[in-house]
Amino acid sequence: HNQTIKIASHMTGDLFLFYILYIYDIIVSRMRKIIVLLLILATSPVTASHMDQTLDEALVIVDTVRITCSDISDKIAKISKISKANTAVTSIGTLAAGGALTVGIRKARAEQAIDCLIGQICEAGGCSYEGVNAMSNEDFFNNVIQPLAKVAELTQDVKDLQTQIDKAKNLGNWRTGLNAATIGTNLASAIMSGININQSELSQKVSACNTAVKQAEHIRDKLLAFGASPSEHSIIYTLNNINTWCGKINPEDITKIENRTKGVMGTSIAGTVIGTVGTGTSAAANSDKYTNISSKVRLTEEEQKKEDILNTTSNVMAGANITTGIVETGLNISLITLTKQLMTNAENCERIFE
Repeated sequence: HNQTIKIASHMTGDLFLFYILYIYDIIVSRMRKIIVLLLILATSPVTASHMDQTLDEALVIVDTVRITCSDISDKIAKISKISKANTAVTSIGTLAAGGALTVGIRKARAEQAIDCLIGQICEAGGCSYEGVNAMSNEDFFNNVIQPLAKVAELTQDVKDLQTQIDKAKNLGNWRTGLNAATIGTNLASAIMSGININQSELSQKVSACNTAVKQAEHIRDKLLAFGASPSEHSIIYTLNNINTWCGKINPEDITKIENRTKGVMGTSIAGTVIGTVGTGTSAAANSDKYTNISSKVRLTEEEQKKEDILNTTSNVMAGANITTGIVETGLNISLITLTKQLMTNAENCERIFE
């Protein structure tokens, strides 16, 4: 009987403990739900308050983007306009250099014909440096060229000689003029490049724009985290457009503009030096010493070599200026392409705020 009472008592105690634990679990579970509900109720006003505050911040940032990113397209348009003018100038310079080289080659051929005719006349007459050097120009023509031409039946050659000399001199004048033209075009290109080369103000403006765009992207992400949507808040649509278009205005592009402009300027300066050398050597090769019949016949072998060097140098300089002109034109075209894309992005950015 006592054993039975002990067992019953033990079972009653376990049941009581079970009921106690069951009631505790119900109370704790309900308290958790109440706490969660209270937390939601407590934080909802805070969330709404943060949303309103963030929307106000977004309005300020949008206005900042509008101010910092404005007028960039106009500044880039000026760069593009100068680059287009520079391209036209360098193209003319390249054509002038090409013309100088072409004329120079024709002059070289004419000089060869002249040397050949003079050789024929002197060979037929047995002229010597000492004898010819002692004569005046008139005596030379009357007493040497014409008589020898008649004897050797080279009258036609004398006529051809004068024609060739006149032709060579005219070609030399053209070459000198065209080389001089390359000096002018290269100087003009260097001056225009100098206008475009310093873009520190534009660089600062683009950097400020870029910073404002990053702030706009951050505030947009913050609003989306609060659950805001473009359908409810149109400012998110504006922030998306800012990120899409204004975000394409890259400060690195301004650095590229400066570097390419420096390249054009450096090449233009080199072209100016080359053109100066080419003009000087062309003018020297076309002096009376080398284009007058009497003086040309009297040239020593060393002087004839000097004439050849002057003509060759002038032609080489013209060829070098063709290269610099092509490089300048290529850099300018590349610059125009870059500014065109950058200007399109800037214009699309500015249209957001219209």
